Amino acid sequence: MSTSSHPFKFGLPQELIDKVVDKADFQSLKTLGLVSKQWCPRTRELLFKGIKLSEELDHPLDPTTRCERLLELLEAKSELRRLPRTLLIRSSTYEDKDKDLGWLQVCSDDVIKILGMLQNVSVVCLQQGAMQMNFSHLPSPLRAALHSFISRRNVVELTLLGVECIEMTPLVQHRSLRRLSLSFSRPPRAELGAFFPLNLGRKRRPTTNRASLSSREDSALSRTILRELDVSGAGYALFLLAAASQDPQATLDLTQIKVLRVGTMGFGRTMTLVWPYFLQTFCQNVSHYSVALGPARPRDPEDIQDGLPSFNPSILCLARLPSLKCLHVEVPHYYLGVPRLSLLPYLLEALRSLSSSRKPVPLEVLDVKVDFENLDPKSEPEDVTQILTALSKCQELWGRLDEILSNRQVFSQLITLVVRMGLDTRCTFTQSDEELDELKNDMRSYMPNLVEQSKVEVIFRIPAQ
Repeated sequence: MSTSSHPFKFGLPQELIDKVVDKADFQSLKTLGLVSKQWCPRTRELLFKGIKLSEELDHPLDPTTRCERLLELLEAKSELRRLPRTLLIRSSTYEDKDKDLGWLQVCSDDVIKILGMLQNVSVVCLQQGAMQMNFSHLPSPLRAALHSFISRRNVVELTLLGVECIEMTPLVQHRSLRRLSLSFSRPPRAELGAFFPLNLGRKRRPTTNRASLSSREDSALSRTILRELDVSGAGYALFLLAAASQDPQATLDLTQIKVLRVGTMGFGRTMTLVWPYFLQTFCQNVSHYSVALGPARPRDPEDIQDGLPSFNPSILCLARLPSLKCLHVEVPHYYLGVPRLSLLPYLLEALRSLSSSRKPVPLEVLDVKVDFENLDPKSEPEDVTQILTALSKCQELWGRLDEILSNRQVFSQLITLVVRMGLDTRCTFTQSDEELDELKNDMRSYMPNLVEQSKVEVIFRIPAQ
C-alpha cells in the first residue's frame, strides 16, 4: 500500500466560505481572516470596503491617531488601496483661537496622502461633526484635494451634510454623478455673488445631433445622468446648481432625475423661491417623490407651538411632477396634533387639487408613514396607545382620502394606498394583536371605495422586543 508523504487537507468550497464571511459582523471578520489564506481575501475585502474617518465614532483611538494608522497601513500594503468603495469624512472645524482645531484641520497632510492612494472609491460623504464643517477653514491644499477627489469619474454618489462654504459650481462639471444628497450645505458668498442675479433661463442644448452618436456612446451617456437627488435645508446650494447647470458647458444633467427626496426641515425662503421652479424645469421625469421626516423632535414641547416654522405647501406641488408614480410621505407622530406642522392636511389639499383639475395622473402608489421612530434614546419609553387609537379612528382623514382617490377620471392608475405605523422599540402600547387588527379594520371601514377595489393596505410595523 502506497502512502503519501503529504497529509490530507480538507478544503471548503470558496462559495461556502464567502457566504459565511458575508454574514459576519465587523469584529468577527477580524477573527475569520486569521483562519487560513482561503478565508483572508474575502474578509479583507469586507473589512476595507468602507473607510470612516470620524470624530464621533465609538472607538478607543482618537480620529487623529486613526488617520495616522490608516496612512501607515496603506503605505505598507499597497494591495489594500483598491479595496475601499466608500469614504466618510466627518469633522468639525474651528477658527476660534481658544479652541483646538478639528482633527481634519490637524491631519490635512495625511488626508491628502490617503486620498491620493484610494483608487476605487465610488461613494463619498463629507459630513459635519459635533459642530459644523466649514470648508473655508480647511487648508487650501486639502480643499483642492477633496474637490479633485469628489470630481473623479468613478465617484457616482456624493453626500454633503452640514458643510459650509463648499464650492458647488464644480459639481456641474461632474461627468459620472448619479446620486447627490445635499443637507444643510451652503456655498461661499463669493460663489453666490458671482451668480446673482441668477439667470434661470432654459438651458441651451448643444448643437451635436444626438442621433449621430454611436450606440456605445449613447449608452455611456445614459449612465452618467444624475438619477437621484436628496435635498434638505440647502436652498442656496440648489439655487446655485440650478443656475450653473444652465451653462452650455455644464455636464451634470439635472433634467433626468427619477428619484427625488426633500426634507421639510430648513425649508426656508430660498428653498421656497427655487423649489417650484426646480420641479417645473428639472423634474418632469421624476417617478418617485419622497417628502422626508420633518424637523427633529423639539426638546421642549412648547417649541412645537411657538418655535418652529409652519410646513411649506410648495413642498407638495404635485401638479409639477407629471411623471409621478410613487409618492411617499413621512409624518412625525408628535406633529399630528399641530395643523400647521402636520403634513396630512397639506397632503389632502395637494391631492384634492389634482382631483379638481380632472386631468389623469400616473400615480400608482401612495405610501403614508406615521413615524414613531425619531425618539430620543435618552428619554423614557413613550406610551402611544391613545395616538394609535385616535389616528385609526379619524374618520374625517381617511374618509376624505377615500373620496379623493376614488376619482377614477384622475387616479385611474392607482394600485394601492399603503398606511404604515412605524413603531419604535421605545414605543409602548396596551393594544393586543387582536385590538391592533380592529384598529386596522376601523381605518379600512372609512375607505369603502378603495377597499372595494382592493387598494388599501394598513401595516402596523411592530419591532422585535
